[in-house]
Amino acid sequence: MLATRIGLLHLLFMKQFLSILCVALLAGCVVIPSKQISFNDIKIGMPKEEAVKILGKPGCVSAKGNVEHLYYNESAFYIGVFGVGKVRDRDREYEMRLVDDKVVSFGEVGEYLEGSEPEEDN
Repeated sequence: MLATRIGLLHLLFMKQFLSILCVALLAGCVVIPSKQISFNDIKIGMPKEEAVKILGKPGCVSAKGNVEHLYYNESAFYIGVFGVGKVRDRDREYEMRLVDDKVVSFGEVGEYLEGSEPEEDN
């Protein structure tokens, strides 16, 4: 009788353990998005300070003369059973172009035509 009870307890323990293991494995594969980049409130002609206040600090900045390019990255990371990494199809680069500290264009990198933008002052 004692052996039967021990066997039943062992069986219950194994069922609970396997259930918890399955839930942990499924919950262990999580995708965590980084900050979403939204240009909804950005307007052409907006001052740089105001635009940066809305979008936050850029990941990278480049400048030449009176022209600045602010780059933002939107990506997602996964945490799974086999480690941590970047989700490649969710990786997007955004750019905001400023001339004389005013927004002249914005969007995904390569989205607009270079020839349609204002000329740089030399």
